[in-house]
Amino acid sequence: MQLLLIAVNAFFLCYLILTATLISNVFHLTAPFLLFTFISISWRQNKKVTIDTKSKLLLLLGFSFATNWLANFYWLPGIGMIGASYLFVQAISPITIQFSPTTIKFNTFPARTYSWEKLDQVILRDNILTLNFCNNRFIQQSVVLPANFNTDQFNEFCLSRFEPTNQV
Repeated sequence: MQLLLIAVNAFFLCYLILTATLISNVFHLTAPFLLFTFISISWRQNKKVTIDTKSKLLLLLGFSFATNWLANFYWLPGIGMIGASYLFVQAISPITIQFSPTTIKFNTFPARTYSWEKLDQVILRDNILTLNFCNNRFIQQSVVLPANFNTDQFNEFCLSRFEPTNQV
């Protein structure tokens, strides 16, 4: 989808450049795109983002087109490309699940937090995490585990969250 949006943007940018009557109009159409591309290449070299090269390129082009449209006062395509690029980033971001003694947090869009009281069972088996809720709803998520991850210890931790506390 992002590739299709970039192709449509490239088509319309080429059309505007070819129909520009003054060379200064061509400069105004291309300068923001080239400037943002240059800045993004240096950002890409930073290696803080854990996405593949093709996705980085599509993201870079999406934000470059958005900057270009906004700099040339084409508000609707600029805002649309910002929104589409943001959703693209959310779609390609890996999902992380954080377990704490009180909650389970998913970093999805929108972020989800579940308390242990809402769950009936949590099991990790064969790299599939299963969360079974008290209302008979469940979530299954394939997970990538580090080599030294102890599945039995994790399942014991989850089981301990469901055991009633001994009160005197």
